Amino acid sequence: MSKADYSVEDFILDPDFRSWILQNDRQTGAYWEDFLGKHPEKISDIKQARHLLIHLSKKKTGLPSTAKEEIWTAISEQLDRQTQSSSAAKVVSLDSWSAIQQYNQENARKKQAAWRWKVAAVFFLLAGLGYFLGKTLMPEAEKPAVAVVPEIEVFQAPPGVKSTITLEDGSIVFLNSGSKISYTKGFTDTLRLLTLEGEAYFEVAHDSIRPFIVQTGAISTRALGTEFNVSSFPGERVSVSLVKGEVLVRNEQAALEQRLLPGEGIAASSEDKELAKSQFNSEEVLSWMNKTLIFDKSPFPIASRKLEAWFGVELIFQNSVPKDLHVSGKFIDESLENILKGLSYSSRFSYSIEGKKVYIQFNL
Repeated sequence: MSKADYSVEDFILDPDFRSWILQNDRQTGAYWEDFLGKHPEKISDIKQARHLLIHLSKKKTGLPSTAKEEIWTAISEQLDRQTQSSSAAKVVSLDSWSAIQQYNQENARKKQAAWRWKVAAVFFLLAGLGYFLGKTLMPEAEKPAVAVVPEIEVFQAPPGVKSTITLEDGSIVFLNSGSKISYTKGFTDTLRLLTLEGEAYFEVAHDSIRPFIVQTGAISTRALGTEFNVSSFPGERVSVSLVKGEVLVRNEQAALEQRLLPGEGIAASSEDKELAKSQFNSEEVLSWMNKTLIFDKSPFPIASRKLEAWFGVELIFQNSVPKDLHVSGKFIDESLENILKGLSYSSRFSYSIEGKKVYIQFNL
Protein backbone atom coordinates (compact mmCIF):
# COMPACT_ATOMS: atom_id res chain seq x y z
CA MET A 1 0.00 0.00 0.00
CA SER A 2 1.25 3.51 -0.86
CA LYS A 3 1.84 5.67 2.21
CA ALA A 4 -0.21 8.38 0.46
CA ASP A 5 -3.26 6.11 1.05
CA TYR A 6 -2.46 5.50 4.75
CA SER A 7 -5.16 5.88 7.37
CA VAL A 8 -4.48 6.82 11.00
CA GLU A 9 -4.13 3.15 11.97
CA ASP A 10 -1.70 2.49 9.10
CA PHE A 11 0.56 5.32 10.28
CA ILE A 12 0.47 3.92 13.86
CA LEU A 13 1.50 0.43 12.67
CA ASP A 14 4.25 1.61 10.28
CA PRO A 15 7.68 0.83 11.89
CA ASP A 16 9.44 3.82 10.26
CA PHE A 17 6.70 6.20 11.39
CA ARG A 18 6.91 4.80 14.97
CA SER A 19 10.71 5.25 14.90
CA TRP A 20 10.30 8.89 13.83
CA ILE A 21 7.67 9.73 16.45
CA LEU A 22 8.99 7.73 19.43
CA GLN A 23 12.78 7.87 18.85
CA ASN A 24 13.15 11.10 16.79
CA ASP A 25 15.25 9.14 14.25
CA ARG A 26 16.95 11.62 11.87
CA GLN A 27 17.06 9.31 8.85
CA THR A 28 13.36 8.46 8.96
CA GLY A 29 12.64 12.05 9.97
CA ALA A 30 14.02 13.34 6.67
CA TYR A 31 11.72 10.98 4.77
CA TRP A 32 8.58 12.00 6.69
CA GLU A 33 9.34 15.72 6.41
CA ASP A 34 9.57 15.26 2.64
CA PHE A 35 6.33 13.25 2.75
CA LEU A 36 4.56 16.08 4.61
CA GLY A 37 5.64 18.53 1.93
CA LYS A 38 4.28 16.35 -0.85
CA HIS A 39 1.06 15.28 0.91
CA PRO A 40 -0.29 18.16 3.05
CA GLU A 41 -3.71 16.51 3.01
CA LYS A 42 -2.34 13.77 5.36
CA ILE A 43 -1.22 16.22 8.09
CA SER A 44 -4.43 15.77 10.11
CA ASP A 45 -4.08 11.94 10.09
CA ILE A 46 -0.39 12.17 11.00
CA LYS A 47 -1.09 14.48 13.96
CA GLN A 48 -3.76 12.10 15.28
CA ALA A 49 -1.50 9.04 14.82
CA ARG A 50 1.38 10.80 16.63
CA HIS A 51 -0.92 11.79 19.50
CA LEU A 52 -2.11 8.19 19.99
CA LEU A 53 1.40 6.70 19.71
CA ILE A 54 2.88 8.99 22.35
CA HIS A 55 0.18 8.24 24.92
CA LEU A 56 0.15 4.48 24.25
CA SER A 57 3.94 4.05 24.38
CA LYS A 58 5.13 6.34 27.15
CA LYS A 59 4.28 6.92 30.78
CA LYS A 60 3.25 10.47 31.59
CA THR A 61 6.00 12.05 33.67
CA GLY A 62 7.20 15.59 34.12
CA LEU A 63 5.39 18.28 32.13
CA PRO A 64 2.06 17.33 30.56
CA SER A 65 2.41 16.51 26.88
CA THR A 66 0.08 19.42 25.94
CA ALA A 67 2.39 21.84 27.69
CA LYS A 68 5.42 20.38 25.91
CA GLU A 69 3.68 20.66 22.57
CA GLU A 70 2.76 24.29 23.25
CA ILE A 71 6.41 25.02 24.10
CA TRP A 72 7.72 23.35 20.94
CA THR A 73 5.06 25.13 18.88
CA ALA A 74 6.13 28.44 20.36
CA ILE A 75 9.81 27.75 19.71
CA SER A 76 9.08 26.70 16.12
CA GLU A 77 7.13 29.92 15.52
CA GLN A 78 9.99 32.01 16.91
CA LEU A 79 12.48 30.21 14.63
CA ASP A 80 10.19 30.87 11.65
CA ARG A 81 10.25 34.62 12.35
CA GLN A 82 14.04 34.60 12.75
CA THR A 83 14.62 32.71 9.49
CA GLN A 84 12.35 35.08 7.49
CA SER A 85 15.06 37.76 7.81
CA SER A 86 17.50 35.75 5.68
CA SER A 87 16.51 34.20 2.33
CA ALA A 88 19.45 31.78 2.52
CA ALA A 89 18.55 30.43 5.96
CA LYS A 90 17.12 26.92 6.33
CA VAL A 91 14.43 25.72 8.73
CA VAL A 92 15.71 22.92 10.98
CA SER A 93 13.09 20.60 12.46
CA LEU A 94 13.55 20.05 16.17
CA ASP A 95 11.52 16.81 16.28
CA SER A 96 8.50 15.09 14.71
CA TRP A 97 6.07 17.56 16.30
CA SER A 98 8.00 20.54 14.94
CA ALA A 99 8.04 19.00 11.46
CA ILE A 100 4.30 18.31 11.52
CA GLN A 101 3.57 21.82 12.75
CA GLN A 102 5.85 23.35 10.10
CA TYR A 103 4.02 21.71 7.20
CA ASN A 104 0.67 22.22 8.88
CA GLN A 105 1.34 25.98 8.97
CA GLU A 106 2.53 26.03 5.35
CA ASN A 107 -0.62 24.23 4.26
CA ALA A 108 -2.76 26.71 6.20
CA ARG A 109 -1.05 29.66 4.43
CA LYS A 110 -2.16 28.22 1.07
CA LYS A 111 -5.77 27.81 2.17
CA GLN A 112 -6.26 31.08 4.06
CA ALA A 113 -5.81 34.69 2.95
CA ALA A 114 -4.77 35.87 6.40
CA TRP A 115 -3.44 34.41 9.57
CA ARG A 116 -5.57 34.15 12.72
CA TRP A 117 -3.12 34.80 15.50
CA LYS A 118 -3.81 32.65 18.58
CA VAL A 119 -0.66 33.39 20.55
CA ALA A 120 0.66 36.94 21.00
CA ALA A 121 3.83 36.10 22.88
CA VAL A 122 6.13 33.09 22.69
CA PHE A 123 9.19 31.75 24.44
CA PHE A 124 12.39 33.38 23.20
CA LEU A 125 15.17 30.93 22.44
CA LEU A 126 18.47 32.08 23.98
CA ALA A 127 20.93 29.63 22.38
CA GLY A 128 23.99 31.39 23.78
CA LEU A 129 22.72 31.35 27.37
CA GLY A 130 21.13 27.88 27.19
CA TYR A 131 17.65 28.79 28.47
CA PHE A 132 14.46 30.47 27.32
CA LEU A 133 11.98 32.88 28.90
CA GLY A 134 8.42 33.71 27.91
CA LYS A 135 5.38 35.46 29.18
CA THR A 136 1.80 35.22 27.95
CA LEU A 137 0.30 38.60 26.94
CA MET A 138 -3.03 37.40 25.52
CA PRO A 139 -6.18 37.83 27.69
CA GLU A 140 -7.48 34.64 29.28
CA ALA A 141 -10.65 34.62 27.17
CA GLU A 142 -8.67 34.63 23.90
CA LYS A 143 -6.37 31.70 24.73
CA PRO A 144 -6.75 28.75 22.37
CA ALA A 145 -8.48 25.71 23.79
CA VAL A 146 -6.08 23.10 25.18
CA ALA A 147 -6.43 19.71 23.49
CA VAL A 148 -7.80 16.95 25.70
CA VAL A 149 -5.15 14.33 26.47
CA PRO A 150 -6.50 10.81 25.87
CA GLU A 151 -6.74 8.74 29.02
CA ILE A 152 -4.86 5.44 28.83
CA GLU A 153 -6.53 2.44 30.45
CA VAL A 154 -4.24 -0.31 31.79
CA PHE A 155 -5.47 -3.63 33.17
CA GLN A 156 -3.15 -6.29 34.58
CA ALA A 157 -3.98 -9.70 35.99
CA PRO A 158 -1.72 -10.40 39.00
CA PRO A 159 0.32 -13.63 38.97
CA GLY A 160 -1.91 -16.54 39.92
CA VAL A 161 -5.11 -14.63 39.07
CA LYS A 162 -7.19 -14.60 35.86
CA SER A 163 -9.32 -11.55 35.05
CA THR A 164 -12.27 -10.66 32.82
CA ILE A 165 -12.63 -7.12 31.43
CA THR A 166 -15.54 -5.68 29.46
CA LEU A 167 -14.39 -2.83 27.20
CA GLU A 168 -16.43 0.29 26.36
CA ASP A 169 -17.36 -1.10 22.92
CA GLY A 170 -18.84 -4.26 24.46
CA SER A 171 -15.85 -6.49 23.65
CA ILE A 172 -14.79 -8.92 26.41
CA VAL A 173 -11.17 -9.70 27.28
CA PHE A 174 -10.17 -12.72 29.38
CA LEU A 175 -6.68 -12.08 30.79
CA ASN A 176 -4.40 -14.94 31.78
CA SER A 177 -2.27 -14.72 34.92
CA GLY A 178 0.43 -12.04 34.83
CA SER A 179 -0.85 -10.55 31.55
CA LYS A 180 -1.56 -6.89 30.76
CA ILE A 181 -3.53 -4.85 28.22
CA SER A 182 -3.49 -1.08 27.57
CA TYR A 183 -5.56 1.11 25.26
CA THR A 184 -6.98 4.61 24.82
CA LYS A 185 -10.13 4.94 26.92
CA GLY A 186 -13.14 4.79 24.63
CA PHE A 187 -10.81 4.12 21.68
CA THR A 188 -11.06 6.59 18.76
CA ASP A 189 -13.64 7.29 16.06
CA THR A 190 -11.78 5.11 13.53
CA LEU A 191 -9.77 2.54 15.49
CA ARG A 192 -9.84 0.17 18.47
CA LEU A 193 -6.13 -0.35 19.17
CA LEU A 194 -5.00 -2.41 22.15
CA THR A 195 -1.53 -3.62 23.22
CA LEU A 196 -1.04 -6.97 24.94
CA GLU A 197 1.74 -8.39 27.09
CA GLY A 198 1.11 -12.04 27.98
CA GLU A 199 -1.97 -14.03 26.97
CA ALA A 200 -5.63 -13.15 26.48
CA TYR A 201 -8.80 -14.40 24.81
CA PHE A 202 -10.89 -11.80 22.97
CA GLU A 203 -14.61 -11.78 22.22
CA VAL A 204 -14.75 -8.77 19.89
CA ALA A 205 -17.96 -6.77 19.46
CA HIS A 206 -18.79 -6.15 15.80
CA ASP A 207 -18.03 -2.64 14.51
CA SER A 208 -17.60 -2.27 10.75
CA ILE A 209 -16.32 1.29 11.11
CA ARG A 210 -13.64 0.72 13.76
CA PRO A 211 -11.39 -2.34 13.29
CA PHE A 212 -10.17 -4.04 16.47
CA ILE A 213 -6.36 -4.47 16.51
CA VAL A 214 -4.26 -6.30 19.11
CA GLN A 215 -0.61 -5.20 18.95
CA THR A 216 2.08 -7.57 20.31
CA GLY A 217 5.48 -6.15 19.33
CA ALA A 218 5.86 -6.34 15.55
CA ILE A 219 2.87 -8.71 15.22
CA SER A 220 -0.65 -7.27 14.98
CA THR A 221 -3.99 -9.08 14.78
CA ARG A 222 -6.93 -7.25 13.18
CA ALA A 223 -10.59 -8.19 13.50
CA LEU A 224 -14.05 -6.66 13.05
CA GLY A 225 -16.15 -9.10 15.12
CA THR A 226 -14.67 -12.41 16.18
CA GLU A 227 -13.21 -14.59 18.96
CA PHE A 228 -9.52 -15.45 19.14
CA ASN A 229 -6.66 -16.18 21.53
CA VAL A 230 -3.30 -14.35 21.52
CA SER A 231 -0.24 -15.47 23.50
CA SER A 232 2.82 -13.21 23.67
CA PHE A 233 5.20 -13.95 26.53
CA PRO A 234 8.85 -12.72 26.68
CA GLY A 235 11.23 -15.09 24.89
CA GLU A 236 8.42 -16.95 23.13
CA ARG A 237 6.83 -16.66 19.68
CA VAL A 238 3.55 -14.79 19.34
CA SER A 239 0.72 -17.29 18.92
CA VAL A 240 -2.66 -16.34 17.39
CA SER A 241 -5.52 -18.91 17.37
CA LEU A 242 -8.88 -18.10 15.74
CA VAL A 243 -12.05 -19.64 17.20
CA LYS A 244 -14.79 -17.68 15.40
CA GLY A 245 -15.00 -15.12 12.60
CA GLU A 246 -11.97 -13.93 10.65
CA VAL A 247 -8.76 -12.07 11.49
CA LEU A 248 -5.82 -10.63 9.60
CA VAL A 249 -2.39 -11.24 11.19
CA ARG A 250 0.38 -8.84 10.13
CA ASN A 251 4.12 -8.77 10.72
CA GLU A 252 4.74 -5.01 10.48
CA GLN A 253 8.51 -5.38 10.47
CA ALA A 254 8.64 -7.87 7.59
CA ALA A 255 5.60 -6.45 5.73
CA LEU A 256 3.82 -9.83 5.80
CA GLU A 257 0.17 -10.68 6.41
CA GLN A 258 -1.99 -13.80 6.62
CA ARG A 259 -5.76 -14.21 6.89
CA LEU A 260 -7.06 -16.83 9.33
CA LEU A 261 -10.29 -18.81 9.32
CA PRO A 262 -11.81 -20.62 12.34
CA GLY A 263 -9.58 -23.48 13.53
CA GLU A 264 -6.43 -21.93 12.06
CA GLY A 265 -3.52 -20.43 13.97
CA ILE A 266 -0.12 -18.80 13.51
CA ALA A 267 3.02 -18.84 15.64
CA ALA A 268 5.33 -16.02 14.54
CA SER A 269 8.14 -13.67 15.50
CA SER A 270 9.38 -10.39 14.03
CA GLU A 271 12.33 -12.23 12.39
CA ASP A 272 10.15 -14.63 10.36
CA LYS A 273 10.33 -14.41 6.56
CA GLU A 274 6.82 -15.84 6.18
CA LEU A 275 3.62 -16.34 8.16
CA ALA A 276 2.73 -20.04 8.02
CA LYS A 277 -0.72 -20.97 9.34
CA SER A 278 -1.76 -24.38 10.67
CA GLN A 279 -4.56 -26.11 12.56
CA PHE A 280 -4.45 -25.87 16.36
CA ASN A 281 -5.70 -27.95 19.28
CA SER A 282 -8.43 -25.79 20.83
CA GLU A 283 -8.51 -27.88 24.02
CA GLU A 284 -4.82 -27.19 24.61
CA VAL A 285 -4.80 -23.54 23.50
CA LEU A 286 -7.88 -22.58 25.53
CA SER A 287 -7.23 -24.86 28.50
CA TRP A 288 -6.18 -21.92 30.70
CA MET A 289 -9.75 -20.56 30.52
CA ASN A 290 -11.06 -23.85 31.94
CA LYS A 291 -8.64 -24.03 34.90
CA THR A 292 -6.67 -26.71 33.07
CA LEU A 293 -2.92 -26.95 32.55
CA ILE A 294 -1.83 -29.07 29.58
CA PHE A 295 1.77 -29.92 28.77
CA ASP A 296 2.21 -31.75 25.48
CA LYS A 297 5.92 -32.52 25.17
CA SER A 298 6.55 -28.95 26.38
CA PRO A 299 10.18 -27.86 26.93
CA PHE A 300 10.74 -27.68 30.67
CA PRO A 301 11.60 -23.92 30.67
CA ILE A 302 8.23 -23.15 29.01
CA ALA A 303 6.40 -25.44 31.45
CA SER A 304 8.18 -23.67 34.33
CA ARG A 305 7.10 -20.25 33.05
CA LYS A 306 3.48 -21.43 32.90
CA LEU A 307 3.64 -22.73 36.46
CA GLU A 308 5.12 -19.45 37.70
CA ALA A 309 2.39 -17.36 36.06
CA TRP A 310 -0.40 -19.82 36.98
CA PHE A 311 0.38 -19.95 40.70
CA GLY A 312 2.26 -16.65 41.18
CA VAL A 313 5.46 -18.34 42.37
CA GLU A 314 9.15 -18.34 41.44
CA LEU A 315 10.89 -21.56 40.43
CA ILE A 316 14.54 -21.73 41.51
CA PHE A 317 16.74 -24.44 40.03
CA GLN A 318 19.51 -25.61 42.34
CA ASN A 319 21.37 -27.34 39.51
CA SER A 320 21.23 -27.28 35.73
CA VAL A 321 18.08 -28.32 33.85
CA PRO A 322 18.76 -31.40 31.66
CA LYS A 323 18.97 -30.52 27.99
CA ASP A 324 16.03 -31.52 25.80
CA LEU A 325 13.87 -32.23 28.84
CA HIS A 326 10.17 -32.18 27.85
CA VAL A 327 7.13 -32.80 30.02
CA SER A 328 3.58 -33.98 29.32
CA GLY A 329 0.48 -34.06 31.47
CA LYS A 330 -3.04 -32.70 31.94
CA PHE A 331 -3.98 -31.13 35.28
CA ILE A 332 -7.56 -29.96 35.88
CA ASP A 333 -7.85 -27.43 38.72
CA GLU A 334 -4.96 -29.09 40.56
CA SER A 335 -2.80 -27.61 43.31
CA LEU A 336 0.85 -26.70 42.73
CA GLU A 337 1.87 -29.50 45.09
CA ASN A 338 0.00 -32.13 43.06
CA ILE A 339 1.34 -30.89 39.73
CA LEU A 340 4.94 -30.86 40.93
CA LYS A 341 4.50 -34.32 42.39
CA GLY A 342 3.18 -35.64 39.08
CA LEU A 343 5.97 -34.05 37.01
CA SER A 344 8.74 -35.05 39.41
CA TYR A 345 8.32 -38.78 38.69
CA SER A 346 8.90 -38.53 34.94
CA SER A 347 11.38 -35.64 35.07
CA ARG A 348 13.37 -37.05 38.00
CA PHE A 349 13.60 -34.06 40.31
CA SER A 350 12.93 -33.29 43.96
CA TYR A 351 11.30 -30.07 45.14
CA SER A 352 10.39 -28.00 48.17
CA ILE A 353 7.83 -25.19 48.41
CA GLU A 354 8.70 -22.29 50.72
CA GLY A 355 6.07 -19.58 50.47
CA LYS A 356 6.24 -18.06 46.97
CA LYS A 357 9.52 -19.82 46.11
CA VAL A 358 9.83 -23.35 44.75
CA TYR A 359 13.26 -25.01 44.86
CA ILE A 360 13.90 -27.76 42.32
CA GLN A 361 16.88 -30.10 42.13
CA PHE A 362 17.32 -32.66 39.37
CA ASN A 363 18.59 -36.15 40.12
CA LEU A 364 21.38 -36.29 37.54
